[in-house]
Amino acid sequence: MTVVSTKKAPQRSKRLRKKLFQDEFATFGFELECEFKSDLSEETISEFVDSFFIDAINAEGLVFGGGLSSKRLSGFIGSAKRYGSATEADKAKLHAWLVAQPQVAKVELSEIIDANYYA
Repeated sequence: MTVVSTKKAPQRSKRLRKKLFQDEFATFGFELECEFKSDLSEETISEFVDSFFIDAINAEGLVFGGGLSSKRLSGFIGSAKRYGSATEADKAKLHAWLVAQPQVAKVELSEIIDANYYA
């Protein structure tokens, strides 16, 4: 049995929709999980991270928020533009770049999701 709500979404002004990043102002991105090969030195991981930010993130106009350990890099990728979104093309380029790196053992990218209201 499917329950359908008859309650309408609240009508909001353009100013409020913009402030809340909703409707035409929604921004999208994707989550990243990247596991490193087990025998990497700190220097190798540091070089990888530098290259990741310079060649894969900044060069494509993206931003990354997340964390790093000796075993993995994980976080969220979005557009560096104020109301921009990461696209499927951005996702494909990043995936290809990560898979080509010798330090990477496994890469997982999520579907494109709302950057402000995902659960």
